[in-house]
Amino acid sequence: MEIEIKQMDQTGNGIGFIDNKIVFVSKAITGDIVDIKIDQDKKNYSKAHINKIIKPSLKRIPSLCPFFDKCGGCQLFNMSYDDTLTYKKDRIANILKPLNLKVDVELISNKEEINYRNKIELKIKNSKIGFYENDSNDLVEIDNCLITKKCINAFLNELKEMHIKDGEVTIRCNYNDELLVIINTKDDIKIKDDYSSYKVVGIILNNETIYGENFFMDMINGYFFKVSYDAFFQVNSYINSKLFHIIEDNVKGKKVLDLYSGVGTLSIASSKTADTIYGIEVIPNAVLDAIQNAKMNNVKNINFLMGKVEDKIALIKDDIDTVIIDPPRKGLDNKTREFILDSNYKNIIYISCEAQNLVKDLKELLNKYIVKKIYILDMFSYTYHCECVCLLERR
Repeated sequence: MEIEIKQMDQTGNGIGFIDNKIVFVSKAITGDIVDIKIDQDKKNYSKAHINKIIKPSLKRIPSLCPFFDKCGGCQLFNMSYDDTLTYKKDRIANILKPLNLKVDVELISNKEEINYRNKIELKIKNSKIGFYENDSNDLVEIDNCLITKKCINAFLNELKEMHIKDGEVTIRCNYNDELLVIINTKDDIKIKDDYSSYKVVGIILNNETIYGENFFMDMINGYFFKVSYDAFFQVNSYINSKLFHIIEDNVKGKKVLDLYSGVGTLSIASSKTADTIYGIEVIPNAVLDAIQNAKMNNVKNINFLMGKVEDKIALIKDDIDTVIIDPPRKGLDNKTREFILDSNYKNIIYISCEAQNLVKDLKELLNKYIVKKIYILDMFSYTYHCECVCLLERR
């Protein structure tokens, strides 16, 4: 079937129509005329993939990645980097449109367009290493991921030598290209006595350390951070440094509450401005890291609490000036959102990796707050994902 792509959806698919029925076409971009094959035919929509490009869009470019056509990891390698930024700014504008916000939006681009990710999550099936295809459990075998740091890619061949048949592997690296390898598998694996040539600082198998340490050290804007293997840390160090500056510039008042505080990165970034900071985090290793990170950076004005945000937030009785919110992708739970609305917090810095869930929370928060500014951070270049930072002020 021949179809013209009229626009792109929120997840990077092309949108066309057949007999007035919407068709989402994977890896198609606005202006393409393509021959497609229907993969799923639903009552109100269909999903399809490209059989043949009949007439390419003026914005289409040859993909830099040899696995792009099948791999489900990235969606935008068929566009120039500048065009991906335009797409993301339009995407966020469309998602925010129902809120009718009149607000300044600033986009911060990525310094390193490729080889920027300090973390990769791989699937292994029948000894093949790679990513799943889009909307599928079919594995695309890879030997190099173009958006991931070179030091991580260099270790992929070594990973094959471990003889993992089925499982999952996460590889993380730091500012000094040191690697932490996290493996989950039921297989008996083979490891060497020495991985120092790859600067491997630790290997964790099914949550047990079998080589080196279970953490790595990283540095952002002159701050040092211990990061345990199961603790959250942003995947793009350059954009993370920009996020630190946004926090430093927009923390107002003397008392700060950092929700979902992780290893203490944003709490520590707030420490120059604030007199007292409270951080709440549920992962035990992350809380222990955060306490140590504060000591390492000679920061003495942070108090960390371990537990779920919805259970611990009411324990903070201080008169908070600024709340930093960096929740999981799903956004705020109802209990936490209601507590914030009932509080007298003056300012909110809301960080979100999923704009649609950000809008869900903003619909409620706008009853008591106004949006002053939004930043779009290209944390995940050549994918449809981006990080948003929303600055809110009490009405």
